Amino acid sequence: MKEIAELLMVLTALTPLRASALDVDDLISELENTPVFEGSATLSVSLPQSDTDVVYTLKLRSASVPTDSLSPASYLIEWSLPTPMGIADGFTAYFDGNLYRYRDSRLQEYHTAWDSVPFRSTAPGGGVQRSAQFTSLLPQFLGAELRAMSSNPDYTLTLTPETSCNGSKATLLTAERRVDGEKVQERKYFLDPSTCMPLRVVTESNPGSISEQTIIADYTLSPTPLWQPLSEEFLISRYPDLFEKYRESNFRIENMRDTPLPTFALPTTTGDRYLHHRGEAFGSPTVIAIIDPTSGAFNSQLIADVRTAADAASSASNVIFAFTGTDADVVETLTGDAHTGETMLLNANSLARDCGASALPVVIVTDREGIVKNLVLGFNNNLADVVLQSLELLF
Repeated sequence: MKEIAELLMVLTALTPLRASALDVDDLISELENTPVFEGSATLSVSLPQSDTDVVYTLKLRSASVPTDSLSPASYLIEWSLPTPMGIADGFTAYFDGNLYRYRDSRLQEYHTAWDSVPFRSTAPGGGVQRSAQFTSLLPQFLGAELRAMSSNPDYTLTLTPETSCNGSKATLLTAERRVDGEKVQERKYFLDPSTCMPLRVVTESNPGSISEQTIIADYTLSPTPLWQPLSEEFLISRYPDLFEKYRESNFRIENMRDTPLPTFALPTTTGDRYLHHRGEAFGSPTVIAIIDPTSGAFNSQLIADVRTAADAASSASNVIFAFTGTDADVVETLTGDAHTGETMLLNANSLARDCGASALPVVIVTDREGIVKNLVLGFNNNLADVVLQSLELLF
């Protein structure tokens, strides 16, 4: 009998969880503790006194991070919306105290390493990481929302173990909010009976009034949810054009010290191709100046100052002038004849992007192993002295 009982315990552990067998608190816990979530959703918003709904198409990914006190999950949310001017789209990503948000040709960043105030619970919406658009659709955030409702006397939560949603079996959790006896909001959470994952969420606000609004989120769940840990490198590889054109922060380049220079392969002004792999040694201390050739007044002085520092150094160094433009004639007009140890590169937008440089010029000094040791952002009247001192420390 003991063996049979143990076997039944094992089989029970292996049986998929059924939401219909859980109470309200259990369902909330399952949503809060979702390890990994991946799916797509259609979000329809009905506007008061309008016959046309606003319909977003979403791709959602999230992973619980119990050790993160700022957010119940790391996430990547991608969205698109048809407009009279074409398709508008954007994304929001949060991980490890970093939030990136792109919309309307702006790539905004928030980093606790720079400023923790926007992430604090006292900030509007509980912090930028919690109030970002569409986060409330992620299961970990749904669970946190329901947890707050369960302790709020204005809400009544009701469980319907067996119902249907879009032709499939579902478990329904209804949250009704009343203020002074009047119903002001009702939310219906249709959950998969096997996994507790959301199938549909319907929100009705101010029912029966002129400001009545209905929001419906219909989910399509990935049968095999996967999670690729988020990082800035991952986001740059996923959205290279957005980081190149719309980045507004120098956060990454400020944090490049003591890290390898990224990989780049760029054409030279002589028609060759220059290739550097991340982690590859240069052989000598190297100065890389990333320059926008159209930026004007200080370019000639910057080039002269870098050359002055390299010529005055007590040992030989490499100098790379990397220009974001593609016109070799314009570059040659700026630089004149190349000095010994110099390389002139074109079309360096991707290098600026991968270094995280949102504004140019930028001067980077690396050691022989290609590790960044110093940075100068923008033009500096003491540039020659700063570069010379940086080089002398590396000989």
